[in-house]
Amino acid sequence: MPSTDLNPDWSVEWATPKPSGNGYSDNIVLNREQAVEYGDELVMSLRVDGPMLRERGLDPEEPFAWKIEDGELLTKEIPRQTFEEVAEGDRDDFFYARRVLEHRAKRRIRRSQQ
Repeated sequence: MPSTDLNPDWSVEWATPKPSGNGYSDNIVLNREQAVEYGDELVMSLRVDGPMLRERGLDPEEPFAWKIEDGELLTKEIPRQTFEEVAEGDRDDFFYARRVLEHRAKRRIRRSQQ
């Protein structure tokens, strides 16, 4: 699924493993329009963790796409290749995707040197 096929209404996300190795923890950051659609313009982020992702049928170790629609958080699985294509593209969320990939690469290098 090339990123060009990922509708711009969907944003990419990849949950971050906790430093303790005990699960995943992250925040989905909402812009003002998304917060208003979610039902509260003061809600600027939604908590993401392993159990929440599993409840939605998502693998916490894999990237996913999300959007707010009719006041609900919708999620769907995406392949790593799509996440990488977003990082290399010109979508609004390219910078986030690029940062995540860089962070994961640095973490792998640090682990291999230990």
